[in-house]
Amino acid sequence: MVSESDHTVQAVALRVIKYGEASLIANCYTLQYGLQSYMLKGILSSKGKKKISKSLFEPLTLLEIQASKNSENRLGYIKEAKLAHPFHTIPYDINKKALLFFMAEVLYQVVREDQEPHPALFEFIKEKLLWLDHKNTIGLFHIKMMLDLTQFIGFSPNLTHPEAPFFDLESGCMTFEKPRNSFIEAPLKNTWIKLLGIDFDRIGEVFVSKQDKTALLKYVIAYFELHLQQFKVPKSTEVLNEIFKTP
Repeated sequence: MVSESDHTVQAVALRVIKYGEASLIANCYTLQYGLQSYMLKGILSSKGKKKISKSLFEPLTLLEIQASKNSENRLGYIKEAKLAHPFHTIPYDINKKALLFFMAEVLYQVVREDQEPHPALFEFIKEKLLWLDHKNTIGLFHIKMMLDLTQFIGFSPNLTHPEAPFFDLESGCMTFEKPRNSFIEAPLKNTWIKLLGIDFDRIGEVFVSKQDKTALLKYVIAYFELHLQQFKVPKSTEVLNEIFKTP
């Protein structure tokens, strides 16, 4: 039974952490409350019928839950949970699942910097997950999504003077002078600019080699490291690069 203090909350599952022998702590990004943490008590126990399934909290599952807003630094409890938008292809596609593990790591690091609600960011995440679920190919989805994320978190690349030969990762700007440290130059600089300027529906038009795809991901991760406090290379990056061996 749902109490009067509980509300219907739209959420994206980000990660779970084991707590004790039979419980999990689920980190979810919610439309209404931003980043929230919930205790899933006894969800791993073999005893009794479970009201909530662990499978609901696979990375980037779109959920509808009944819960109240957590007090600061407190764990909340989910009374009820169900799929808000069941995926049709992602659960059966190893490449898409690997991609979601990677993006869940990225998104968790992004939203923990500012735990307040950000409806536009939530809708962006939901829209792109549904887009991916309905597409047959992945291409540069993860790189494009990370680049577009920067628009919501305050360090979108400045592409003034796109004819300049270098993109300085540290300043986030195009430059005619070769930077001393991290930078991108042609031909990958041109791909970087193209990805920033096109819609998701057109990323299939951008063809790069496996080596260039790996390099582009390395650059976008470096860009996040330079501009987002405490951002670390996602642990699943190597696995992702290994899986995507084809352009």
